[in-house]
Amino acid sequence: MKRIAVAVLAGILAAGLTGCTYADPGQEQEVRQAESPATPSTPSARSKTLVGTFQSQAVATTGTATIEVNESGAILQLENMATGPGDDLRVMLSPGTLTPGAGGVSVLSSTKMLEVGPFRAGATQRFVMDPQAWDTMPEPVLSVVIYNYATKTAYGTADLSAPLSSPRATSVNKG
Repeated sequence: MKRIAVAVLAGILAAGLTGCTYADPGQEQEVRQAESPATPSTPSARSKTLVGTFQSQAVATTGTATIEVNESGAILQLENMATGPGDDLRVMLSPGTLTPGAGGVSVLSSTKMLEVGPFRAGATQRFVMDPQAWDTMPEPVLSVVIYNYATKTAYGTADLSAPLSSPRATSVNKG
């Protein structure tokens, strides 16, 4: 059953990531999902690990995000997660990072986001992305966001970077 759920999630994720564009969460939008092409792309030769710790924004949010990228695609793992309740919480990828905003409140440097899937209550969550979906992303992924789609509010964001303890990891250019 778990394998079926992972396979279904991977298919939905691949369909959603392939051929879609970043969404500006500040505007009402129709969520579209595209079909994944039948032929796989050339696997990525690079392997890297990106990690980040969630920082609270609108609601107290804690936990860590890890993205393992290899020739098989990418796996986003959320661990030790806790956040406030919401009607429509989603996990999003963003090319933005947290920056100081008005009144000392942290805000994302980009309003562009790409939906990975629904955020489910629980301590750990895993999302699988096929290599074509990961390799065709229009911008580098610099953060993972827990986003309340109903209220258009970021609950918390984890800025991603290469872990210092992993000599094989490639750092993310945040410039």
